[in-house]
Amino acid sequence: MPAAPSPSRHDGSDSPRFGLFLNMGANLATEQRDIFAFTLEQAELAERLGFHDLWLSEHHFIPFGLDSSALTTAGFLLGRTRRLRVGTAVVLAPLLEPIDLAERAALLDQLSGGRFDLGLGRGGYLRDYEVLGVDTKRWGEEPVRSLSTLRDLWSGDEATRKRVDVGDPMRVEPGPYTEGGPPLFAATSSPDGLAFAARHGIPLQHYFASPAKARVAVEAKYEEARPEDVPRPEHMHTLLVHVTEDPDRDRERLREALTVSFRGGDWPGVPEMGKRHLGADGKPIGPTEMARGAAAGAIVGPPQAVVEGLGEFMETTGARRIAIYAEAIADRDATLQSIERFAKDVAPQLQGTR
Repeated sequence: MPAAPSPSRHDGSDSPRFGLFLNMGANLATEQRDIFAFTLEQAELAERLGFHDLWLSEHHFIPFGLDSSALTTAGFLLGRTRRLRVGTAVVLAPLLEPIDLAERAALLDQLSGGRFDLGLGRGGYLRDYEVLGVDTKRWGEEPVRSLSTLRDLWSGDEATRKRVDVGDPMRVEPGPYTEGGPPLFAATSSPDGLAFAARHGIPLQHYFASPAKARVAVEAKYEEARPEDVPRPEHMHTLLVHVTEDPDRDRERLREALTVSFRGGDWPGVPEMGKRHLGADGKPIGPTEMARGAAAGAIVGPPQAVVEGLGEFMETTGARRIAIYAEAIADRDATLQSIERFAKDVAPQLQGTR
């Protein structure tokens, strides 16, 4: 893959950019230290192989994912790499005050020389709010509240800043390295969230288990709300992808690993969110059904089959920024081999795909 371009695409290029999604689930290794060592190993491999970016999840108190601070992990990985962009997928915005978030994100933007991307989402596990002492009404205010505050603070306009700043001379510091602040992404499908993101050209982040049809539907709503004078952004898609010569075996292994993962994330949600996971018929589904559906929709196979599967996905969704969730199979060697084969045998065939 070629060297990473800047986050904004003004060169007319339609070439896809590929990254890695790192979730750090408890099922990746017996010892937690090995899980985090594996995370660093993937990051360093991604840099060597020419991937464009890394995306980090965030969870509290559940084995589904052990990264309790995507901002902290992003800072570490930005310091261990020199070329890769590093983004959050996502920071749980309701659990942080927006001004605190603005300070931390601007600091990462400064220290990395502008290699940081900030994705915001809501999560929704009730226990997070109970343990951290956050009112669940914050869930309903996000991600709009944080996106709005960040945009105002980083606007460069003094009058706009004063709406949310802490007063002269007590300004929120540091300011960002990137003009207008680090690129923002919104993991949302709520009407308010989509409308705000669309009005301001903030790209969406898509959940790895979401079917292509659902992504297209969400983006259609986004387009309905996007003003004509706001350029269409490059949305970020996370996908389950595994390169292997034995797709039947590894799809089953993926289903088994995902079942463990989803069971580790099957916790009560805040009352405001209603039913968390719904099937195609609109009825709630459990971890077993979720894992079966996600594994069935994964792109698994030899390089050419993956090229064709990704090509079809890109044609259907228009996706050009994709993060592959390689570690979902919960096997270190299989993951690293798949990442390397993807970089060498799959990505080059898709560069320049229109």
